[in-house]
Amino acid sequence: MKPDWLDTKEYPFKSRFLELEAGKMHYIDEGEGHPIVMIHGTPSWSFVYRNLIKLLSKKHRCIALDLIGFGLSDKPKDWSYKPRAHAANFEQLMEHLQLKDITLIVHDFGAPIGLAYAINHPENVKNIVMLNTWTWSLSNHQVFSKASKYLVGPLGKFLHSKLNVTTGKLVQELFGKESKIPEKLQEQYTRALGDPDECVSSLACARELVGVSKWYDELWKERKKIQDIPTLILWGEQDKLVKIDALQRWKNFFHECYVLHFEDSGHFLMEEHADDVAGYVSNFIKEEDKKKDKAEHHH
Repeated sequence: MKPDWLDTKEYPFKSRFLELEAGKMHYIDEGEGHPIVMIHGTPSWSFVYRNLIKLLSKKHRCIALDLIGFGLSDKPKDWSYKPRAHAANFEQLMEHLQLKDITLIVHDFGAPIGLAYAINHPENVKNIVMLNTWTWSLSNHQVFSKASKYLVGPLGKFLHSKLNVTTGKLVQELFGKESKIPEKLQEQYTRALGDPDECVSSLACARELVGVSKWYDELWKERKKIQDIPTLILWGEQDKLVKIDALQRWKNFFHECYVLHFEDSGHFLMEEHADDVAGYVSNFIKEEDKKKDKAEHHH
């Protein structure tokens, strides 16, 4: 059942659902070829990838999910919403689809969820593409005050400062005042969160950042398992949330990593520059395939 607010011209995909313990998880699976799996951040949903999917699904199989609590997935009231739980759900979807040779695209909060999967199954993940994601290994670098158990990095601080704001307002602020994204599209984000007049404090994403630093640190310690996966980082420099020093950390994290800067773009690169992003992603996949073929011929 598609909700009546959904703009099906913008988002013309067939909805699929996977029954999980937490509820129904919505995802789309378009095109065929090498699988590209896209994980959204907060507080967005697979809609953010719609233009990339339209372009990339011509040659690739594109899978984009809505985390539980977001988009067209169920929004159970009493479920945990901790990133660990999201990561377990994502793992179930991957298990269900039985994908190999995945190119993983992660944005924002989607990074730890995607990278947790890669750490558990490095043999399935061929490439990683990151769009403005924050690093979460904070415990060793910054000492927060008592409040820190609620705040994980810039996203946590931002959400925490907005707990009394309505979700509609939160979306506007995330896109930024001078956003080139039309109201009509911004509404697709607001409505997907439930009631636009509801307070942010009731949102899955505001609750889920509590007390997760232990999990992030466990992931960070396991990073050796994925440091050799070829990685493309696309970065919108006007991002108010994720500052450029996070990018520096990622550069040091991956051994083979290419970085492209978008000077005039903010946090939602794939909204503002879908054509460029799609082009870079498909070239990256092509190049890595070539390298792999070469390497195999030499053996």
